[in-house]
Amino acid sequence: MRENFRYVLVRITSDSVFESRDLYRSIAESVISLYGDSTTAQIWPSVMQVSGPYAIIRCRRGLEHRLETALSAISQIQSIPAAIHPLKTSGTIRTLKEKIPPCTEKRSAKAVISGVTCDVVVSMQGRIDLKEKGIYHEIPRYITEEDTEDLYYDE
Repeated sequence: MRENFRYVLVRITSDSVFESRDLYRSIAESVISLYGDSTTAQIWPSVMQVSGPYAIIRCRRGLEHRLETALSAISQIQSIPAAIHPLKTSGTIRTLKEKIPPCTEKRSAKAVISGVTCDVVVSMQGRIDLKEKGIYHEIPRYITEEDTEDLYYDE
């Protein structure tokens, strides 16, 4: 028989943007400190997606209230002050994705680097992501300090 999960949509309040592994470490630490290893294994928390200040976290069905309690107890992520606010619980990720407001904190453009055209996404925090369109998928590109001096933004 298939395991039933619940998904919790949370909002992360902080001045920084965190990756899923950093978020997972803070969640695991909070759940373990509140409930111990045995209950943490039963809850089985997992970060499914991080999208700006929002994240979707998975847990076993019936234990979502314990997870939400542990999420509310988090006061820092990676030693940076932060708070996690549970917003909504659902049985599917798709339902929660619909509840995430569109992110207006990014702008996109195109750039030519070393003769290769790339899609550029610039976040308001200054992070630049480059994606080169390949035959089968998008390939992340990495640029050096010298490359960033040659970037021009057209508004």
